[in-house]
Amino acid sequence: MPPGERPAAEENRIAVCSLSSRELLEPLSVLPGVALAGTLMTANLGIEELVRTLACRPAIRILVVCGRESPRFHAGQSLLALFRGGVDAGCRRIRGAAGYLPVLPTVSLADVERVRSRVEPVDALGECDPSVLRELVAKLSPRERPGAGPALPERAAARTPEPAHGDGSGFRRLRAGGRRTGISGSLDGFVVISLDHRARRIVLRHYDNDLTPRHEMTGVRAESMLLGLLDAGVITEPSHAGYLGGELTKAETALRLGLHYDQDLPLRAPRASVGGVRPVRARKETRAISEARKNQLSLAEFLSAVVNGLGAQGTELDPHVPLGVQLSVDSARMIELAIVLEEELGLDLPSDVDLRRSSPMELYGAFAA
Repeated sequence: MPPGERPAAEENRIAVCSLSSRELLEPLSVLPGVALAGTLMTANLGIEELVRTLACRPAIRILVVCGRESPRFHAGQSLLALFRGGVDAGCRRIRGAAGYLPVLPTVSLADVERVRSRVEPVDALGECDPSVLRELVAKLSPRERPGAGPALPERAAARTPEPAHGDGSGFRRLRAGGRRTGISGSLDGFVVISLDHRARRIVLRHYDNDLTPRHEMTGVRAESMLLGLLDAGVITEPSHAGYLGGELTKAETALRLGLHYDQDLPLRAPRASVGGVRPVRARKETRAISEARKNQLSLAEFLSAVVNGLGAQGTELDPHVPLGVQLSVDSARMIELAIVLEEELGLDLPSDVDLRRSSPMELYGAFAA
């Protein structure tokens, strides 16, 4: 059973959508009355998958929308707008939605109306305090509404290839890192990878940039799926093939071990929390940067490296505010930044770090420690 999913029970009738606040999933998913708990990032594909899930789970009658709202995608506002105004049947746009591209091109309008008529949304947008949300759920759970179901899905649309390097005696040394070819340009669209734990399958969907469906593939092995994409000519760019190979391998591992899978994020143990940045001196691994280089880099130079790593040239960062609050950047850019910090500056990042929650001063403090 995937993380976030509760066994069917008479008292479980509430679904919780924590938007971009992944740290809320663990404390909220175990509350009495909660059958589903998941995140939501986008106002289009993410909402479509959420609607499909709720449409297949008629016992779910309450949807609590809480957590941090994305300042770029406004998925939470768009989700609530869907319940208020529905979808324009002609253009498939969510009425009253302020999110980025709030259109639902592939979900059934009948499913949308079925969910709207049955599920009651509870607006707790922006609330991130687990204790407050615990009280809210406790007030909702006594209602006479049975239910159960799977975790609310969340699909990320960021696409980035994985870096590679070689090392060893007699080999030509290659530098890890560098800039990557834009995936969306090479593929003419983007790919969304998810897991169907019930069917025990990896699901890969390819969309055009306007969200028009192009290709769909399911499988259980990363290698066979990648070979199928190459054989069909869907993938021609080497960097994209490397990226998909890495993501499909993560998805296969998560499927076999019963882990939660989020595209472009590291795999974690079922109850592992998102890590923060730690000074290298607190860890046993050796640093890749020399003492001379460390002493030469000022805070201003470090901030410039961070800005360039995020592709946000010209932006002035507040050293004490988390990056995710200051900038609206997708996970692809955060991976770029991680490569800059690790490969170019020698910072030793934990494998589960969430750079969006780290401030530039925290990163620099870990760097200069």
